Amino acid sequence: MSEQLVAPPPIRRYGDEGFLEAYGAAWGFRDVLPKFFAVDGTYTDKASEVAVQGHRLLDRFMKVYLQFSPTCTVTFLDCYDHDGGFTAPWIWEGRSDGHLELHGFQSSCDGAPFKIEGVSLCSVNGDGEISSHVDYWDAEALLRTWRE
Repeated sequence: MSEQLVAPPPIRRYGDEGFLEAYGAAWGFRDVLPKFFAVDGTYTDKASEVAVQGHRLLDRFMKVYLQFSPTCTVTFLDCYDHDGGFTAPWIWEGRSDGHLELHGFQSSCDGAPFKIEGVSLCSVNGDGEISSHVDYWDAEALLRTWRE
């Protein structure tokens, strides 16, 4: 399992060199991730049925996300550009250290490791900021780690 970066990543815009690596690393930093998004940008997690819009709500989402797994990492494996954005497969890994409820089940809170594969479909605005980010992954894969 990867370890969280000590220093936050630099803020990059889509199209900048190092964007994908910085954006992946930003998922480990509550105060950094919203800066990659447009002010009215949206994040939707299809597996958990969570949808937020704007920096304030994205910050609230990140608080819960990082309380569950403070040292989790997101590694984007590739990037497929398309008109108005990109699609990127990823691996999310960490440990179930804190509370999270998903589809009526409670996380184990016992430090059990998890490694989840998924894909993001993202739109960007003219400034290279994320205007929408939609994640697709198998919630059952995470739930299985809570029952093992």
